[in-house]
Amino acid sequence: MEERELNSEQSFDWDVSEKRRFVRAQYPCKIVVHFPKELLICTHTENIGAGGLRVIIEECLEVITTVDLEIYLQEEPILCKGRVVWVVEKNSAYRDGYTFFDTGIEFSQIREEDRNIINSFVERIACQQNDYRND
Repeated sequence: MEERELNSEQSFDWDVSEKRRFVRAQYPCKIVVHFPKELLICTHTENIGAGGLRVIIEECLEVITTVDLEIYLQEEPILCKGRVVWVVEKNSAYRDGYTFFDTGIEFSQIREEDRNIINSFVERIACQQNDYRND
């Protein structure tokens, strides 16, 4: 699988493992991403934390693009805004000519109460995942 990182001149130079401020959990919660130009995508997260999330989508968004998010951890969605901070183009190993984009989105406008809900949820999932790995 070929990978190519897409950056703009204003891209963020960060090593995710060293600069992440929040715990993340691999959890496929439903998310709706409202992109510029009235594009709407329903997908699932690859991972999520109180600072942002990672999704794999078919659209290539520019780094620093602002998006509206609906995050479904419970019945009522968390509504917030996010900013695309990195994009990695990937070619499918299973479908010739199929390209998708691994995309990192940082929460840019989120209520503190909602950030706390995400953080509590992620900590519970992370504990469960650690317990499972230690069994």
